[in-house]
Amino acid sequence: MNIRVKDIKEGKKANSFEGEFFVRDVTFKMGVSGPFLSFRIMDKSGAVETVFFGGEINGKFLPRGKIEKSLIDEGVYRIKLRTQEGRRNVIVDSMEKVDLAKEDFVPEPRAEYPKGANIRESMERLAEKSIKSEEGWRLYRIFWEKYEREFLKAKGAVRKHHSEEGGLALHTYMVMRIALYLGHIYGLNLEVLFLASLLHDIGKMEEIGENGFTREGDLLGHTVISIMRAEELCKKAGYDGKSKVNLLHCIASHHGEQEFGAPVSPKTLEAFVLHIADLTDSKIYQYFEAIKEIGEGEESSEYFRDLAKRVYFLDKD
Repeated sequence: MNIRVKDIKEGKKANSFEGEFFVRDVTFKMGVSGPFLSFRIMDKSGAVETVFFGGEINGKFLPRGKIEKSLIDEGVYRIKLRTQEGRRNVIVDSMEKVDLAKEDFVPEPRAEYPKGANIRESMERLAEKSIKSEEGWRLYRIFWEKYEREFLKAKGAVRKHHSEEGGLALHTYMVMRIALYLGHIYGLNLEVLFLASLLHDIGKMEEIGENGFTREGDLLGHTVISIMRAEELCKKAGYDGKSKVNLLHCIASHHGEQEFGAPVSPKTLEAFVLHIADLTDSKIYQYFEAIKEIGEGEESSEYFRDLAKRVYFLDKD
């Protein structure tokens, strides 16, 4: 029978049922019996986690143990599923991509992450309030001359946050606003905060390709690449001295701790504020993504993998 996500979550089961769903966040995993894929399916009624151990994809049968992430792209699929009594897994047996619009399957948003207007002009206004030195302005101008087109189109991640085209610029702008706001309150070096915010993720332009991580991105990571590119820009602009050291340190430590990919932890106030701003924007984006998946008549999402929790959106009384 044709089924909706809401029916699955309410426990309306059958030996085999099918429906059309939007597929997102495909993740390759390794289990005790071999590789499998985990992904979310959604329609207007909500979203639910599913697993694919083996079966038919777009007319081709794939046995257990022959699963690869590249087999499934984000998009709308006609899917045959089943549930198992006493188990939480929703198991996909077959799926075939169909030419239907994603928008027809995504729940109406109750709250939306801010949209990017003209990022370049918005950053220019912030630059006028933040950059004080001639060297800082040279660095800023050289960045746009070298990277404008690539920067404004780049993705901000492969999956977790800002993974859409233009996501890198939008994330950078939001981090910049948060960092400068905190920097203004506490009387910090706004020029360093502005430039560090601008450059902290520029390595993602090389780290992320059309189909995931590039070779350089996989081997070096965007933080290392960002430091390398920032160093090149600083040298060309003549941006040197303590401000340059602080700027590079901010980039190196923006993930906070080594366990989260930072070569060093924040040791200046500007570095700590950049870390907080980066973490804040990435997490808030993920909360908005979880809210998108809250279905009709519901007030919470399913377990949202990226945040490791369910997320609630409580309307006003």
